[in-house]
Amino acid sequence: MFRKICLFSVLSLSLVLASCSIDSEADTGSVETAFKAASTNITMPANTPIKVRLVDSIDTDVQVTGSVFRAVLADPIIVNGSTLFTSGAMAKGVLNHVVESGRLKTPAELSFSITAIKNTKDRWIDVGTIFITEKKGSHTDREVAMIGGGAIVGGIIGKIINRDGSTEIGAAAGAVAGTGLSAATGKQDIFYGVGTEVIFYSSEATQVAM
Repeated sequence: MFRKICLFSVLSLSLVLASCSIDSEADTGSVETAFKAASTNITMPANTPIKVRLVDSIDTDVQVTGSVFRAVLADPIIVNGSTLFTSGAMAKGVLNHVVESGRLKTPAELSFSITAIKNTKDRWIDVGTIFITEKKGSHTDREVAMIGGGAIVGGIIGKIINRDGSTEIGAAAGAVAGTGLSAATGKQDIFYGVGTEVIFYSSEATQVAM
């Protein structure tokens, strides 16, 4: 009789342990399935255009190699119908190489790229982009660039002072100031003003969690 009771107890314990094991595996499977569903990745291919609008100005007369700048996406980035990054999403980049103008002797040089973008979950996603590289040319080129940059700044000032019809006046004043600065310094720096739109291209495929 005692042996029968012991045998029954052993069988009962085995059944309980087997049931717990099955339940545990089922729970683990459910967690893994839910995790996979919640972390679907979509690949942003290499050479995907990334159009940004600068939040910070870039100037080889001011910044140095390694300086960080901010931007926002001018257009959303959509892959296979899924929006990886929305228009207006924050982005940040770095000046990979900066050479300040040496007053007609050393031409200014600039290489810069985007390094990360905030996704729809407000998380930074590291991205790599092909560098945009520019090397300044002649003194005449510098004058044109300064006039353009001065005109943009002048236009903004005009809008601030008087919203009615002052943009053209401000732009003209900025152009004159830009020409004078160029002629006086002889420097040929590279400048991208706030609000400038620049198109980068991703240098490699990037996995983005949705």
